[in-house]
Amino acid sequence: MDYSKLLSKKEDICSKIKNIDFNFDYESYWNNCDFNNHSNAVFAGGDGSFNKIDYINYCLYISGAVSYIQKTGGRVEESVSSWDSNIILPYRYVQSRLSLYMLNMELKVALWNLKNKDIDYYLYDGSLYSLLIQTNNKISINGESLENSIFRYYELYGNEIKNKIFEEIDSKNINSSVEISNNSKFSEEEKIIHEQLEYLILLSEILKYREKIVGVAKTSKMNIYFKDALIPDLAIFSRCKNPGYSKPLDLVDEKINKNFYKNVEYFKKFGIDLKKLNYQFLKLDNNNGTLCITSFEELDEDFFSNIQKISVSGYPYILKKSHENVKIEKKEIEKFAKLLGIYEKTDRDSNLEY
Repeated sequence: MDYSKLLSKKEDICSKIKNIDFNFDYESYWNNCDFNNHSNAVFAGGDGSFNKIDYINYCLYISGAVSYIQKTGGRVEESVSSWDSNIILPYRYVQSRLSLYMLNMELKVALWNLKNKDIDYYLYDGSLYSLLIQTNNKISINGESLENSIFRYYELYGNEIKNKIFEEIDSKNINSSVEISNNSKFSEEEKIIHEQLEYLILLSEILKYREKIVGVAKTSKMNIYFKDALIPDLAIFSRCKNPGYSKPLDLVDEKINKNFYKNVEYFKKFGIDLKKLNYQFLKLDNNNGTLCITSFEELDEDFFSNIQKISVSGYPYILKKSHENVKIEKKEIEKFAKLLGIYEKTDRDSNLEY
């Protein structure tokens, strides 16, 4: 790489960085807070992960989800966790399907905690907005939009898929996707429909506990508060020097976020009625970063004080621990492949031979 050519633009790049406009009235949205209103509360939280090896004829994958529980002022305790593995044929939607497998496992783990543990809040690692826009209804299968196909299959198999989901949760034998009676007869396209349908059914069940679910994200690219800015809201609120939290905006409100309205209407077909989705930012102390918080119910100072009580370096420890312990390293899936007796070359290695 010729760094001398690249560095010739140093002055121009540094000048553009210095001239980024942060001159927006973020303080009018900001509530300063010392987070002293602690109370007794029980939090659970979790995260998911997946990794894969692409062979010429198929893709081998492992997916997993873990969760932990912590009382304010108490120790972190392990809750339910689950791991799954299988193969997918080399279809062009492999990456998005594996992302959905991971997401479905995360939702099942969350649902298990909400059903079986006496918790006040379940912390989802990420944005609830991102969770809700996972429906990939732009795909066309056999000339029919995926959205129409999913609803048709919902009427045929919705109850069976829901029953299978709860069989997994009740037995703690959580898998990346359920198998129903006709599974062996389905084409790969039909399996994609069922995977999306499983996700929608899980959402409808999770939302029965909407008052307990809170999304906590370290990153956000959204631009809702300051629509004229060319940078994310998070970058602007990160300029706040004092601990506190922003006044929430409702992402379901079409006037605030018209791009989400189509998803909101689509969910109604599956019995999911999103009345509100609060979007705001939180800074727990002077020395750490700003978090993006999403919730279906309005959060008060007590909640934020309790989050502060279970956080380390400005971030909930149960989410940090979940993230660290759910990661599936390359060496782990390679070891798993050897334990299965798979020693064939990957598609990349095979292609490099030519």
